[in-house]
Amino acid sequence: MIGGLVKLFIPRFSPLSWFCLSATLRELAFTEIREIIPNIFKVFSPDDTASKVLGALEEEGLYEAAVSLEDSVGIITVRDMLGVDQPTQTKIEGIWRGTDSVSPDSTVLDAAEMLVRNNIRVVPVTEMKQIVGVISQVDIVNAMCGAPELSGHPAKELIRSPVFSLDIDEKVSHARRLMLERGISHVPIVEYGRLVGEVTAEDIVRTFITPASKATTGERVGRRTSRFPGNVTGVIDTNPLSVGQDASVLDVACGMRDRGKGACFMVGERGRILGVLTPRELMAPLLRLRAARELPIYIMGLSDEDFFERGVAEEKVRRVVRRSMRYRPDITEVSVNIKTSQTRGERTRYELTGRALTKDGQINAKAGGWDLLRVFDELTSTLDKAIRRTKPETPGRTRRRRSRR
Repeated sequence: MIGGLVKLFIPRFSPLSWFCLSATLRELAFTEIREIIPNIFKVFSPDDTASKVLGALEEEGLYEAAVSLEDSVGIITVRDMLGVDQPTQTKIEGIWRGTDSVSPDSTVLDAAEMLVRNNIRVVPVTEMKQIVGVISQVDIVNAMCGAPELSGHPAKELIRSPVFSLDIDEKVSHARRLMLERGISHVPIVEYGRLVGEVTAEDIVRTFITPASKATTGERVGRRTSRFPGNVTGVIDTNPLSVGQDASVLDVACGMRDRGKGACFMVGERGRILGVLTPRELMAPLLRLRAARELPIYIMGLSDEDFFERGVAEEKVRRVVRRSMRYRPDITEVSVNIKTSQTRGERTRYELTGRALTKDGQINAKAGGWDLLRVFDELTSTLDKAIRRTKPETPGRTRRRRSRR
């Protein structure tokens, strides 16, 4: 539904179920995003005004939303409103950004790669050409809190530096200009070189651009707000999230989740800022899993004339195995052997055998039929189920009942 109305998307499993269990980072990487995307999201039309969008987002406590225009999808965030002067008269048609989308069965790793590759903080989730949710960098980092191994990853290896900061006596307009010029959303505020707070794009937008839900006669809504008067002390958050140099990635991720922060500042002696960490930096350990190893997949038995089918078939196998690796991250190789058993006129019957190698053996699946790509679909489905059935038990791990909320 368009026009800022809340849409509910009920995943196959509750997103809360993921957080009930400790998991490895690799298991998370190959989890379908349907298990971690929020249930509540919003979809707007380019014809909606900035004031309307802000009011709807504030009402639900959201920072971003999806935008739909015929066959195109995109996103809009609170930060995108920084350049708006007249919110009630400004349509978001010139503000929102068109993006690609992901499907509910895409893996967390696929979504993380798309977010970083396109330099966006959120991406729409679509199914049957309809927007059914959004997945953000924040959602992924929140899920990473369920991976205890991140306690062994030093956060200092991921910090972004140098950090653009402002002195406590600077103007709000200066902070806003810095955000627009540098493409950032968080500006640390210092006094005598020591971190004393932060100003965010959300703080500025929500203070100086009143949403439609709060507009009354005589307010500044609809009036130009380009000057953004006042000192940063009027919008400063005096309790920024900060950590020392010995903090782990897990410390930072869970700190951001628990305190609802979008950034964490690493400080040294006397509170001097050494660097900043945002969800984008924190996803680095997850993204390294793809770089570390692209699973070998071998398709044997196709002729040169079947070049197109080879590419499609390999992608079908790779996509299913990526999901299945949540259950068997020790898979080292997958092969599919194709044999023809009989022909009827110009038709050929195919017999397929799939094999996934693991550290302690192999997992097999078979399928047969006259349509090669349909047989591949059957084989990958059978192989996926076979892999899931062999998921090894984790000693001492108690599986809790999934939340039904």
